[in-house]
Amino acid sequence: MSSTDDRGPGDDAGVPAGARPGAALRRVALLRATVGRIAAAQVEQLRLVAEVTADAAAEARRELAGTVRAWGRPSVEELTHTTVVHEVMVTLGIAKPAAERLMELAARLVWVLPGTLAALEAGRVDLKRAEVLAEATAVLDDTVARQVEALVLAQVADADGPWQGLSPRRWRSQIQRLVIEADIDAARARRETAILLRAVRAWSQGDGTAVLRVEGRDTDIAMVDRVITDLAHAWPALDRDGNALSMDQRRVDALIDLFQRVADGDDLPWVRIRRDREVGLVLHADTLFGDGPAKNTAGQLRGLGAPSPVDPVTAAELARTEIAGGAATRVLLVDHDGTLERTIRLPTAPPGGWTRDLLAGSVRAALPDLPPLQTENYQPTAAITDHVHAVHPRCTSYDCARLASRCDLDHDRAWPRGPTCVTNLSPRCRRHHELKTRDLVHTRLHPDGSLTTTTLLGVTTTTRPEPLPGHGPGQAHATSRSA
Repeated sequence: MSSTDDRGPGDDAGVPAGARPGAALRRVALLRATVGRIAAAQVEQLRLVAEVTADAAAEARRELAGTVRAWGRPSVEELTHTTVVHEVMVTLGIAKPAAERLMELAARLVWVLPGTLAALEAGRVDLKRAEVLAEATAVLDDTVARQVEALVLAQVADADGPWQGLSPRRWRSQIQRLVIEADIDAARARRETAILLRAVRAWSQGDGTAVLRVEGRDTDIAMVDRVITDLAHAWPALDRDGNALSMDQRRVDALIDLFQRVADGDDLPWVRIRRDREVGLVLHADTLFGDGPAKNTAGQLRGLGAPSPVDPVTAAELARTEIAGGAATRVLLVDHDGTLERTIRLPTAPPGGWTRDLLAGSVRAALPDLPPLQTENYQPTAAITDHVHAVHPRCTSYDCARLASRCDLDHDRAWPRGPTCVTNLSPRCRRHHELKTRDLVHTRLHPDGSLTTTTLLGVTTTTRPEPLPGHGPGQAHATSRSA
């Protein structure tokens, strides 16, 4: 476990050597200022593309007015689109796909989402975040899209740049959740269509490796991923030459071996799979029972990197199905701000499943016997580990997608000076843990689970836990606390 100074990131003693204010920090400031100027130039480009596109479309329609479409020939709209795309291609010297993407983005931001364009021009968001918002809201009508836009942009209203807002993964997942909740029926239909189009594809990368891509139901893929991890834990940690294998290497080798045995006609290997593992679906109690202010809150699927939203109807159906099948139930108790207070594992649901009264009664009965969330030992207990993983489902480093179950539990303040407790532990993947161990970054874990990190050059950033269902921006129990 890595060691940090006992002071906050704003104190000189808590900043890595070489990170004092000086030439390096001035260059950081210059770099960020340059990013702002680039963003302003991108806005000017987008506005001009939208205007040139409109000019070219008007001219094309004028030229084609009154013409009669011959059988088998392109329509006026098709010819207009081709003309406009060609105009942008030759104007900028870019390929057709790039021209079409640029035209679509320009039209979306200029005519439908001017708030996002203004935020980009002010440097509060970058072009990629603007693209994510534009693409994700394209399935909504314009009025609802602007409502989603307002909820998202409110969180960066006072930001000096995208580095002060949500990380890229948090930005995307939050927008996906807001789009789902804006039109639940449409979101459910899109989900069913996407699952219907499930596919497996394979292609070579030309360097001796190839890629296998499986697109299927997210809950199925999460299950497959957990099984692959279990297989990897049973796989040798060393190769034939005695070299240590990473977990990723073991996951690949175990998976290939499984398919190789099937191809060779051998019996499948006996490996102890933890079949009692939780599904990884998190939803508000109101969503499960279909009543209460948060009944239309999207659930979260955990286990595939950043938590991904699941529409409330599907989340409730999946939860009831898994509970009826004997899946474990874990209750997350939070305070009014959405900060996790306790996690409670309950026995198998009673016949007929949980009702709100039965669930509340079981929780009350379990409260007196809950284990402490601190230990005198270096190694955290199962209760501490469960709690930390519930708060932080992935690595707490900025925008890292490594699952908490594959991370080290890092003492923010080194043990024994720092206790082994839920307010001093956070998941950190081996790579980012090594950075902290070698004093290349310094961190400060706060009681609400947020983590402030100071880089080698003295740049600070704060990451916060993913809001639990019902407590995100625009949701029933949301507060003014920043996400």
